Amino acid sequence: MKFRSAVKIVLPVILTAISGSAFAQATASVTTTGSATLIQPITLTQGTGLAFGTIVRPGTGTGTVTIDSTTGARTLANGVVGLGSTTSRAAYTVNGEGGSTFSIAVPATFNLTGPSTIAVALTPTGSTGTLSNALGTAGTAGFGVGGNFSVGSTTATGTYSGTYDVTVAYN
Repeated sequence: MKFRSAVKIVLPVILTAISGSAFAQATASVTTTGSATLIQPITLTQGTGLAFGTIVRPGTGTGTVTIDSTTGARTLANGVVGLGSTTSRAAYTVNGEGGSTFSIAVPATFNLTGPSTIAVALTPTGSTGTLSNALGTAGTAGFGVGGNFSVGSTTATGTYSGTYDVTVAYN
């Protein structure tokens, strides 16, 4: 009986020791994959600038001048008269990786300076765009910027000009 009692006690201890050492690990490893996608740089070119043309200020009060961001059409209101001159929206072309989306950053306002200062509110056709074609090929997209300003009967006459920065960036 002593042998059977000894086996009953020792056997579970031996099996536990063997099974524990069979599953124990001192190290572990895994193979990992790295990847990268290279795309073309994004570029921005200006086609036309924002041109309000030649304007006759109102005789009294305050009027407005607007250039539509999509069509480039000039609208005049409240006594402002436009003479036959060149007007245009600002037009831009974006080039880069086909199928990519990008953001458009245009300031809300800029100043035309001359004999005095005129604040112009800017209006882009959108705040984002998507380049044509598919990834792996060149893509292109266009957008426009229009704007508007008020002109009063006492606004100083003369030539006005100013600049503003437009930025595009991949999303």
